[in-house]
Amino acid sequence: MIMECHTLYRFDTEYSADSCEFNPVFNVLATGTYQVNKLDPESESPETERLGRIYLHNIDIEQLNKSASNQNKISSDNLKNGDDFENELAGCTKTGEDHNTGCHKTCAIECPAVLDLKWNLKEGTVLAAANAKGQLVLYRYEDSNKTLKIGEEKDICDGLALAIEWNLACDKIILSDSKGKVRVVDPNSSLEVLHEYECHGYEAWTCCFSAWDDNIIFSGGDDCCFNCYDVRMPGTAAKKNSKAHSMGVTAMISDRCKENQIITGSYDEKLRWWDERNLRSEVSSLEVGGGVWRIKQRPQGRLLVGAMHGGFCVVEEGQVVASYDEHKSLAYGADWVNDSLAATSSFYDHLLTLWSLS
Repeated sequence: MIMECHTLYRFDTEYSADSCEFNPVFNVLATGTYQVNKLDPESESPETERLGRIYLHNIDIEQLNKSASNQNKISSDNLKNGDDFENELAGCTKTGEDHNTGCHKTCAIECPAVLDLKWNLKEGTVLAAANAKGQLVLYRYEDSNKTLKIGEEKDICDGLALAIEWNLACDKIILSDSKGKVRVVDPNSSLEVLHEYECHGYEAWTCCFSAWDDNIIFSGGDDCCFNCYDVRMPGTAAKKNSKAHSMGVTAMISDRCKENQIITGSYDEKLRWWDERNLRSEVSSLEVGGGVWRIKQRPQGRLLVGAMHGGFCVVEEGQVVASYDEHKSLAYGADWVNDSLAATSSFYDHLLTLWSLS
């Protein structure tokens, strides 16, 4: 069954938006941005600076559910003519800082350009950021004033820090970088690097832990390689597939619903399902119409996919069941708020949206 999508909230992030991450402990949405500016706009010098900003939005799920219910009611009212329908539907889509939308901005902090964000979902008070200075930064969330403060930061790599993820216990962080390296870091010990691997010839776009065994980690790179490592075997990839993806591997998650399953995404516009014990060939695949930059999973298995030029889509049981095309630029940031509410962000149109499925 094809599901309908309805926009509930729009926000202009000013800088290009590449990541958004929901914190269910405090119902807070973090959005990371990335902007390249010339140091001197008047000169012919190619020198640039990479600027960033992290926004926090407070999410009132009850109010958003009411907004979604109102839009569903309008959509099902087949007595209206086309113009009336479009006008009333547009009236339910809010922008700016209207607190009646169920979403409002509480904080904006300047920082180096952000490539990825991830909350520690066990406690909800720590937000990890990978930035263009090659740093891993841990921000502390203060619920009393709804803001972020820098806790710890460390220069991790020579290039750009590209992707990060916490393990399920939230006592380790994996980070990949633009030099093709992957590291496992201890967030409770001054961001000490525990393990380091140099196994990609180009950018290591993505990385993750196995949801079933903390000793197993994965990475994907612009060299089309999908690598698996066992941290008990330092320095080398335990398994590798360099043939299945016809273009760079750009996204991955360890399936938390099905043991030993991992899902990858690529510039070649395919989602692929794998048995992590055998990386010689995928179990199945699905075309999603654009390069896959982000994959997020709900507990029952529903996937939210950011497919770059192809927009955002929802995948269930190996099929696309909904498409969201409100964004007019590269679909990068995505996360679930709950089973029927999603947050997404896009790059060149610097747009953050919240939307519902019905």
